Amino acid sequence: MELRQLRTFAAVAELRHFARAASLCNLSQPAVSHQIAQLEEEMGAKLLNRAARRVSLTVAGEVFLEEARRILAAVDRAHERMQEVARGAVGRIRLGATATPGLYLLPAILATYRGKHETYDLHFEIGATHLLAERVARNDLDMAIVAGPLPSGELQARSLSPDDLLIIAPPNSPLVRDRSLKPTHLESETWLLREEGSDTRRTLIGWWHRHRLAPTRTMTFDHPDAVKRAVMAGLGISMVSRLTVEEDLASRRLASVPVTTSLPSREFFVVDHPQKHHGAACRAMLQLLELTFPMRSASIRSRSVSRSK
Repeated sequence: MELRQLRTFAAVAELRHFARAASLCNLSQPAVSHQIAQLEEEMGAKLLNRAARRVSLTVAGEVFLEEARRILAAVDRAHERMQEVARGAVGRIRLGATATPGLYLLPAILATYRGKHETYDLHFEIGATHLLAERVARNDLDMAIVAGPLPSGELQARSLSPDDLLIIAPPNSPLVRDRSLKPTHLESETWLLREEGSDTRRTLIGWWHRHRLAPTRTMTFDHPDAVKRAVMAGLGISMVSRLTVEEDLASRRLASVPVTTSLPSREFFVVDHPQKHHGAACRAMLQLLELTFPMRSASIRSRSVSRSK
């Protein structure tokens, strides 16, 4: 069954005339008769009653005309939608992010995007880096915003912005007032960690190793806000993204712990597949990110697919 056959049949059925249908479809009358005969053979039923000057639908023809109209209407709608997509009038973006950029970097950007592009479908979710990378590679997501190194060699990365980390404690902690703290002075503290696979956790442990620290008192939490609340409650200290605690530092709910050595810094990246063709909605998001954070390409390749942020 072909679309041209459906269109020819619908024309004959609605005009009740082979010659007029042939003229409408820009076909010869024998060609119209041939297409109808092919349809009847494929359907295994007579669709039209033919008389000398009159054409009418059989019962099977009436049923088939309803379905043909639905199919043709769907095809016409598909063509219209594709033309809208080509003009950039409609589109869809499926965006993922790890926790820190998803909760603290992107909400204002997403609100701006939604305000500028009301006709675009915006799907957003927060997840672990390795899961987001797998979904971008499978084209289940169009792109993702992640913290730290790119976890898949299949994907390309563009740097969005730097992300400084700092050590936090309750405002009344003696650590906050000590300006001569060395990393070794913090070894005996209770450290509050993110979950296994978190880039924040990986960065903190790397910092421990560089300074030969081996803290024995630790607690693990699976969300940046959970870590902050635990520090506020006095359960210990933690290393977190400055982005996550800016408001808490300003309101004195938390305080930064000064140390005499430098603390880690990393970057946020937008990652996508180098072979993916981005539609208008995705291009609009990339343009907005570029305006907000001038991006640069980053040639980063994976060592493993096992990190989340």
